[in-house]
Amino acid sequence: MRHITWMLVGAAVWLGGDASAGDKRDWQAVELTGRVTEFWQTRNWADYYWREDFTFILTEDGTKRPWRIISREPTPAYEWRMGTTFTGLKVDWPSGPRVKVVGIKAVDRIPASFYDFKLKEPNLATALIVFVETRAKETAATQAGRWQEYYVNNWFHPWGKKADKVIHGHFAGKSAPYDIYGFARGTSAPFDKKSRAVIERHKENPSLMFHGKVKTAEDNTFGYEIELIDLIGRDVKTGGAKLLFGDARTIPRLDSRKAGK
Repeated sequence: MRHITWMLVGAAVWLGGDASAGDKRDWQAVELTGRVTEFWQTRNWADYYWREDFTFILTEDGTKRPWRIISREPTPAYEWRMGTTFTGLKVDWPSGPRVKVVGIKAVDRIPASFYDFKLKEPNLATALIVFVETRAKETAATQAGRWQEYYVNNWFHPWGKKADKVIHGHFAGKSAPYDIYGFARGTSAPFDKKSRAVIERHKENPSLMFHGKVKTAEDNTFGYEIELIDLIGRDVKTGGAKLLFGDARTIPRLDSRKAGK
């Protein structure tokens, strides 16, 4: 519990506790398509849970500009994993597949580092969605050129006014793995009317985390809103989690099994 509490407190400080953190950050959203080289991945024990990360070089179509792409780390919260999502898509990375990346031109990680990589490349982006282009097969020729999700980041926080709208647009109206998580007091998009009423009932809770989905909205200037699926607060007596709304059954659990168990 000590480590999970540290994560929550650290993230809250980094976010500033509310959406105003977005005013301090004006990152650029990028959408890139190209071929992969130098794919590297890891699955490692991060103090109390298993995490997965990857990086690769994307040579951009047309410009041939190389980009260093890195993943966001998973977000552990109490016993849950609030992203990232690996879809299970099998990819032959040594073959150099074409990929499409939606991301942020920044190191969107806490801390802003990535293992032993120096991250000195002039073009670097943190992936929020990675699609892989499937190739034609004799038994499934219709799959040629189809983009399939390999990885989706589910943890939302403000990236900057322009970037926020772009990213929300990629998630709007879609079901899992495009469901999202975040601090209820740290969103760029407003919650819908019903969700606001639920959050208002629990406004005294010191730490509200949500699980929801993005919808388009015509009645606010942002253009998108969040529909609440689950709301999790802090149990001030135990320091643990307190489920305030929903059943949390669709939130993945952390893999906290140590090797050999």
